[in-house]
Amino acid sequence: METNQSERIGERALKRFCTEILMKVEVPREDAVEIIDNLVEADLRGVSSHGVMRFPIYVERLRAGVVNPRPKIRIVRETGSTAVVDGDNGMGQFVGKRAMQVAIDKGSSGDCSFVAVRNSNHFGAAAYYSSMAVAHEMIGLSFTIGGINHMTPWGGAEAILGNNPFSVALPAGEELPVVLDMACSVAARGKIMVAAKDHTPIPDDWAVGPDGQPTTDPHEALKGFVLPVGGPKGYALTLVIGLLSTMLSGAFFGSEVTHMYDDFEQPQNIGHLFGVLPIASFESVQSYKARMDKAIREVRNVKRAPGVERIYLPGEREHLLAEEYRRSGIPMPPTVLTELRDLGRQFGLKL
Repeated sequence: METNQSERIGERALKRFCTEILMKVEVPREDAVEIIDNLVEADLRGVSSHGVMRFPIYVERLRAGVVNPRPKIRIVRETGSTAVVDGDNGMGQFVGKRAMQVAIDKGSSGDCSFVAVRNSNHFGAAAYYSSMAVAHEMIGLSFTIGGINHMTPWGGAEAILGNNPFSVALPAGEELPVVLDMACSVAARGKIMVAAKDHTPIPDDWAVGPDGQPTTDPHEALKGFVLPVGGPKGYALTLVIGLLSTMLSGAFFGSEVTHMYDDFEQPQNIGHLFGVLPIASFESVQSYKARMDKAIREVRNVKRAPGVERIYLPGEREHLLAEEYRRSGIPMPPTVLTELRDLGRQFGLKL
């Protein structure tokens, strides 16, 4: 989210700064580089709600000893096309990338592959993992349960669900991949957190306050509940994605889920599910890509509504933003920069 007060920070400088901080809390350099690549990629794509805005809480959890800085990730159960991965309470970005790679490796045989994960943590933007499959001419899928319960069942008055995001990435030919990445709430809680840090109002259909009434105050929204997209359909979707992300691996669900920002004693045991569909197992890659390009162009070239300059497909805006921000720097709101610089001073590092 860019504001008039945002300061632009270079990608390399931001990665170096955050990597050095992770190393100060016992994360090996190679692991830290992978974790920060994930976070900064989200900021580059304009998904600031899952970028370095989250970095201070990750560091706080590592320092508290509630996240393992040196996990021994292992496969605890597998077949030729499936696996269950135990993340050993490691950083979700690191565990998630390793588990998605297992799915890709298994899919290289031509079989569809799914990998369930337990004992992980909040893994950031789901698109990072689904997009890994694109270079291997596979459709990628990623699902996760949230690190906080902040949604009620439809008709309920108590939070027992996360907004449980998911992503699907479909390769194309000459066109950009189609990359869907969405939470099951009208807006991700991270966007409300960004608004709270910037003291800017939110739309009144994003959340309700603790009194159950719609609110435009992000601070009140953080005390209440996020609203599901599509009403009862969004509730059903977040429920099913939460079940997919946990029931195959033994990860926590519902009342078992602890609060990422409040509980610094209990590991979260976050669950994910990753999958790949190798295109060549269904259709010739050349034919698939030609049909994808045709479909993308048809959607983009429909008659536009008044005032609309361009039709975008999922992931397209993010790709264009990443190209721009790599050239000009990533816009950082003052509140996020202040938190990062305060964190840096604690470790003798300067951004």
